[in-house]
Amino acid sequence: MNNRYFYILITILLVIIFYFKIQITNNTIFIFNKTKETIQTYISNIQNSISTHFNQATQIKLLREENQKYKNYIANTDILLQKCQLLQNFKKLHHTNITFTQTISYANLPDMTSIYIDYNKTISSPQGLIYNNTTAGIVTKTIKNFSLAYLNNNPNTSYTVFIGKKKIPGVLFGGDKMIIKFIPKYHKIKIGDLVITSGLDKIFYEGINVGKIISITQKTLYQQAIIEPFYNPLHPTFFYVVGN
Repeated sequence: MNNRYFYILITILLVIIFYFKIQITNNTIFIFNKTKETIQTYISNIQNSISTHFNQATQIKLLREENQKYKNYIANTDILLQKCQLLQNFKKLHHTNITFTQTISYANLPDMTSIYIDYNKTISSPQGLIYNNTTAGIVTKTIKNFSLAYLNNNPNTSYTVFIGKKKIPGVLFGGDKMIIKFIPKYHKIKIGDLVITSGLDKIFYEGINVGKIISITQKTLYQQAIIEPFYNPLHPTFFYVVGN
């Protein structure tokens, strides 16, 4: 009998173990699947977050680049508008031997008496620079596709002029003070006389306004006069260049 009970007990234990084994296995599989599903969901959420972050970063970068393009466009537009406003004050001249040009930059800062202009024709001798039918300076040489010009207040500037109604000759020299030298002593000049270009040096044509005499000095062999120029060199913008 004892063996019988023992076998019965063993059988019951095996049945119980088998039953619980199935339950444990099922629960383990369930937990594993749930855990796996949770991990996959978590990983998917992380990937989505990373993807969203990079998409946002890319979008932000694109928007910044686009914004910079618009800023550059606005800046260029402002420059163009300023030039258009300045151009409104620029008078068109009707002469067969002049070429429109504009300033590129100063040539030698902090010196503001020489500039580069977008004039690219061959220069064999100095050529006149005109602003609103007044002399602004001279163009001296071509450098690649632009040219160097000296304004009236540059000491390298000089050209021949006529003084007053009698067209008394003289040579104008630029600088802080514009001085006309070599005026014959036998000619009478006076303060307020109009000074124009003579055209005899082939730099300008005759009749372009230069300025008015404000003081006269008698030298041993000639007279000289300081003039007040008509052109203001503080804002060099647009010009005409007189052809050779």
